[in-house]
Amino acid sequence: MLVVQKLKNLVVPFLLYFSMPPKISIIYLSYNVRNFLDEVLVAWEKVEYPRESWEIIIVDNASPDGSVDLIREKVLPKSGITLPKVTLITNEVNSGFADGNRVGYELAVERGADYVFLENNDAKLTPRALAEAVALAESDPQIASVQSLMLLWQNHEIVNSSGGVIQFLGFGFVRDNGKKITDCHYQDGEEINYGSGAAVLYRVAALQKVGFLDSFLFLYHEDLDLGWRLRLAGYKNVLSTKSIVYHYYEFKRSISKFFWMERNRILVHVAHLKIPTLILLTPFLLVMELALLLLSIKGGWLKDKLKVYSALLSPHLWKHLWKKRRASQKLRTVSDREIVRLWSAKIEHQETSSWLVERIGNPSLCLVWLVLKKIIIW
Repeated sequence: MLVVQKLKNLVVPFLLYFSMPPKISIIYLSYNVRNFLDEVLVAWEKVEYPRESWEIIIVDNASPDGSVDLIREKVLPKSGITLPKVTLITNEVNSGFADGNRVGYELAVERGADYVFLENNDAKLTPRALAEAVALAESDPQIASVQSLMLLWQNHEIVNSSGGVIQFLGFGFVRDNGKKITDCHYQDGEEINYGSGAAVLYRVAALQKVGFLDSFLFLYHEDLDLGWRLRLAGYKNVLSTKSIVYHYYEFKRSISKFFWMERNRILVHVAHLKIPTLILLTPFLLVMELALLLLSIKGGWLKDKLKVYSALLSPHLWKHLWKKRRASQKLRTVSDREIVRLWSAKIEHQETSSWLVERIGNPSLCLVWLVLKKIIIW
């Protein structure tokens, strides 16, 4: 099988070069892009993909810094000249990451795109980023998403993400963030839990089956949720080490960010897991909630943690949760055992990084998950 896959990786780019390549729509969600647009624009002009086979759909999410005027001045005049076709859509309000991208996605589908590529406003493509992502996707019809290898815009020797990781209590984080390339051990085409919405190629045919990003989530975990739904339907999410994107990433602690991450962590976990798995995990989820409550008291953000519980008790949320569970059950073609195969025991993101997590929390979680993972046979 390894030999066959290697042959595919060699043959598919060759065939794409001499035939009409799949059509790609880049969806660039713009929000206060003045500091990034010049370099993003230069990167687009260097993309090595037939111009008639890709387009750029810019969705401005009500930027207050005049980004729209800058896009009209610098980008639109290059449409069809040094760039492929460029379309600008301006939202009247900031509708969030998921809904903002949805606007671009619907237009891409209407125009017959085979793939959509989500590009963060602070990310820039390398010349072969699109071609390599498509070549990998075309090598296997079960591949529904291809995560580009994201390196830091500020330092190309440092990894920002080599794929999304789901921890068994629902936390989602990017793998290898902050590590040197030489210290990482990822492989081209390897399966991952989900692709980061900052730089990911999605197969439109798969999205038409499972749906797009969930607008209800508004911010954070939307890409995790979509990757989970794709895996439930029997598709694969993979990493391309040859499709490289530079991402301007700076970690910032934010209470509002914490609210969305925590609310959506619990919502997505409950929406997709089978009842026996939820029952098995519930005691450990409750212990984690107690730990987070204690941390919130110590950190002075108890009020914000309580807002998460208030949101989770909302009838509106429960209605959405019921709808998601029903849709999830209809999509499911694989077991929870298959889903959790790629999950992690450790919590490895900067929002919760501390000596307590590293020296006590993660070793304990590894022991717990070692046992629980063997129990989940359904």
